[in-house]
Amino acid sequence: MSSWRAKALNKVLYRAIRSRLERCNDILSMRGVIAGLDNLNAYIGSPTNLEFIDDQLNGVPCQWIVKGRPAGDKVLLYFHGGGFCFRSPKVHNAMLYHLTRTTGSRGVMVNYRLAPEFPFPAATSDCFNAYKALLDQGIAPNKIIIGGDSAGGNLALTTMLKAKEKGVAQPLAALLFSPALDLTMNTQSGFVMRNEDPFFDLGSLMLLRNSYLNGHTPCDPMASPLAADLTDLAPIMVHVGSVEILLDDSVRLASKVRRLGGEADLTIWPGLPHVFTLFYQLPEAKEAIDRCGRFIERCQQN
Repeated sequence: MSSWRAKALNKVLYRAIRSRLERCNDILSMRGVIAGLDNLNAYIGSPTNLEFIDDQLNGVPCQWIVKGRPAGDKVLLYFHGGGFCFRSPKVHNAMLYHLTRTTGSRGVMVNYRLAPEFPFPAATSDCFNAYKALLDQGIAPNKIIIGGDSAGGNLALTTMLKAKEKGVAQPLAALLFSPALDLTMNTQSGFVMRNEDPFFDLGSLMLLRNSYLNGHTPCDPMASPLAADLTDLAPIMVHVGSVEILLDDSVRLASKVRRLGGEADLTIWPGLPHVFTLFYQLPEAKEAIDRCGRFIERCQQN
């Protein structure tokens, strides 16, 4: 059973985000709605005195997160969500900070190009180039963690797939939160949860998907990585809420990776919304992020 905080958040999200997204007909208006996420500080738990260092990785803009503590020897390369079309810096930077603490890593947020101004495959190229840049700088692959939520979870998985295709080493592990992995949107959870999901409706997801693909087929494995060969990938941890339209993407990913002999640690959180880990004041978010730390520790020991 979900916490009372999670139940309250679902109501807030439905009223402040989903009900407004349903009325949007273009990406610009959707960006205005999503910007409201940064105002939910009572749930975000944004730490004070966060500092950022602007950088580039193979020409891709990024920000290193700093908060007055010794840096770990690992790097968490993070790809934010936002339907491939927008970003929410405050809420995503807060989540990245909490992840760096539990994983003992330095965090870097990749500001990949956004659709519709830069449609597929711009984001996939940027994210792989950022990963390759870390390796080219001499950072060992077993010191790199790849993370991403929603669309960023898609980009994390396609980065690993592209690395395998090009003979580039896999990272230590991947942390995925409510990843969007099948852009055909033809899933059972998409139908069953279309009225239950407190964050997204199907129409909004389709608008984001179409803006990103710009006419490209959603069946391309670099757009829908569930369609790809998922053998020989780094260990993956996935967290997803039970009331998400995108629930099946996570379930099918874990099932396919395991069937092919890989490692996929999946947790389905009852009653939790899309990327609930963004809202660190939820006890479930704290527990999920703590589990990420324990997962990375296990990966290091193997």
